[in-house]
Amino acid sequence: MTPSHWPASCAPAEAMARPTLLVAGLSVRQLAQASAREGFTTLALDAFGDRDTRHAAPRWRAWHRFDAGDLLDALHEAAASGALGWIAGSGFEAHLDLLAAGALRLPLLGTPVDGWRLVRDPRRFFPLLQALGLPHPPTRWDQPPADHQDWLFKDGAACGGWHVRPARDVEAPGGLGCWQRRLDGVPMSAAFVADGCRALCLGFNEQLVGLPDAPYAWRGAIGPVPVPSDVAAQIDTALQQLIPACGLRGLGSLDFLLGADGGVSLLELNPRPGGTLQLYAPQSPLRLHLRACLGAPLPTQPVSQTVSGLEVLYAPRRLRLQAAELQRLARRAWVHDLPDAPVDVAAREPVCSLSATAPDAEAVRALLRRRHDELTPLLENCAHELPC
Repeated sequence: MTPSHWPASCAPAEAMARPTLLVAGLSVRQLAQASAREGFTTLALDAFGDRDTRHAAPRWRAWHRFDAGDLLDALHEAAASGALGWIAGSGFEAHLDLLAAGALRLPLLGTPVDGWRLVRDPRRFFPLLQALGLPHPPTRWDQPPADHQDWLFKDGAACGGWHVRPARDVEAPGGLGCWQRRLDGVPMSAAFVADGCRALCLGFNEQLVGLPDAPYAWRGAIGPVPVPSDVAAQIDTALQQLIPACGLRGLGSLDFLLGADGGVSLLELNPRPGGTLQLYAPQSPLRLHLRACLGAPLPTQPVSQTVSGLEVLYAPRRLRLQAAELQRLARRAWVHDLPDAPVDVAAREPVCSLSATAPDAEAVRALLRRRHDELTPLLENCAHELPC
């Protein structure tokens, strides 16, 4: 692939003299913006190419269905141009062989592929939690539970929560699927950065989950939020054991349920920068990620900051977003991930995301709700304009 195959997005010439970083995944807007903030020339591959990503990445390329040839060619080009390395974003959970192949073309800045394989395979991850004495829901993958009530089915090769569904709907797990008992609690996550030996917890997030017909779909997060000291201690204990056991490096997140009694139950470990990256922008999370991956010492404690929130806005029905609607949306500084050109959006597909910052989580939640409600009439008009 020659450089001309990357659409030149009008980057100034002097930008190309800066260190180069490649980011790839299903959606890389937050990674691309973090890379730009740290002074990198960013090469980006993802499926959306929203206007924020294209603004942050001097060279962006459409990347659909995780095409292996496109990624490997891009990595080869980046390596030839002296890029520092590349960062894998969302979606690689189902493409671990491609992740491994990519790491041979250009240094993978993050958790090695063996670590991904361990934490995404329930047949290995949950026995590890058991061996370490870490709390987690009852989980099985060999045969379905005799009584499906209060059991869920999950796919370790998927992300975003869309794959979680009642156990009664699944006959055999296959692949990296498993059954897990449903527990009550508040869905939370801990954002961390790891150096392969220890972890620094950047903060805790309250997960926003649930859509019609998809009760466990991820739709955003609010954080960092305070948690009781004993909860923080439980999560820190888990992280300090899991980091060396799994060889984790760079940014990641640990999902858990927080019970009414203050107990935690570990659900999932994500060995990559996640959807809460922008909530920690004041802490320069990408800089911490690169320091951890390149062998520099981690700081001793995170930087305090105000609370922020992110919510993905999904299409309630089929929409046609015309240029006029996109312009009206773009005038709002708190709207992100907007399509770069008029587009049809299917029901339950993401339209954009909303952000908010306030002194506490409740104020953030209220502000997100108001902004969500503000956009609803505009989207309804788009739906009416779309022919059947």
